[in-house]
Amino acid sequence: MPRLLLLLLLFLSPIWGMASDSTEVWLLVPDQKQRLRLAIAQYEELSNHTWHTFPNKLLIRPGDSNRYVPQLRANLLLSGDLSIPDNAEDSLHYTRTLASAVVHFQTRHALKADSIIGPRTVAALNVPPAQRLRQLQHSLERWDNFSQNISQPYIIINIPDYSLRLIEHNTVLLQSRTIVGKPDLPTIVNRTDLHTIVFNPFWYIPRSIASKEILPIIKRNPAYLASRDMEVFRPTALGGWQKVDPWKIDWSGVTEDNFNYRIVQVTGEHNELGKMKFLFRTRVSQYLHDTKDKHLFELDKRAFSHGCIRLQNPEELAHYLLQERSGLSDNRVERVLETDKDEQFIRLKKPVPILIVYMTAWVDQHSGLQFREDIYGYDKLEQVVLGQ
Repeated sequence: MPRLLLLLLLFLSPIWGMASDSTEVWLLVPDQKQRLRLAIAQYEELSNHTWHTFPNKLLIRPGDSNRYVPQLRANLLLSGDLSIPDNAEDSLHYTRTLASAVVHFQTRHALKADSIIGPRTVAALNVPPAQRLRQLQHSLERWDNFSQNISQPYIIINIPDYSLRLIEHNTVLLQSRTIVGKPDLPTIVNRTDLHTIVFNPFWYIPRSIASKEILPIIKRNPAYLASRDMEVFRPTALGGWQKVDPWKIDWSGVTEDNFNYRIVQVTGEHNELGKMKFLFRTRVSQYLHDTKDKHLFELDKRAFSHGCIRLQNPEELAHYLLQERSGLSDNRVERVLETDKDEQFIRLKKPVPILIVYMTAWVDQHSGLQFREDIYGYDKLEQVVLGQ
């Protein structure tokens, strides 16, 4: 039996690339490491085979006939998405069996699973096995470095997957879509502890955002501050901050370079942090938080924050942490979650490990090999030396 086929048979059992669900076992130790090593062996072998690429503007729908269908079929057989040969009488016909294989491929790459060969699917198909191999090698090294002696429960945020999962007893208890930092303001990888929840938080706007993004708006319309529940403070001689009336400031003379004010957005419906934020030990000003812009979670690509991580379902995480890690009763938890006025800090009695990782490849609980876009370009920059 050819070595590549043997590897595929071993690796693709029981199911290749099924969609994830709420009970999945994700990135467990040491199983993830073993599965990544097997995937690396598979892609080392794949690198020796012909991998076809396709025109960027190619469009194929189920039922179409197209001269690129045979090359598509060959790629999907190599990748394992097509588990058995598609013996169509017309080799150019895009059959239902082949369309099903494309759905598996799309699911594994976080693409819209519609079986249509369009621009984004073509872009993923055009990534050669050698590049996928580098992704796997990077992910193995990163996971090996971050997962040593990790205890459960723990929270894992995978930046390229735009996801948060809470793992306990080798099971995903909670999961949430996330929004992460833009490529020029990336979310920082970290292994640390989540220790505090802040309800109805004030947003102490970083100087870089205030001077670059808010100042130009204020110059045109100082009323913008009040409309967004923002207050302005200036430094005092004693080292503190004093609230000032923004209408009494000559904003025309204030520039990005000489900006010497603090802008604070107080609790309210306009607050960019939403109803809560979660603090963890870090050397940079990043944290998890709610957001008022829930519609953004419907987007596939969600790298547009200033580095912090926005959560789609922060209430679920807060409920678990308050009840399981601080011992609050259901009634007390509900009272805390319903409070909507004063800023309130609650420090967890038992901090929770949190891993913020950057993995563009991993093996899911169905032995499905998942790939994600290298949104920060880290896979291109790093030189990986695999452990023995």
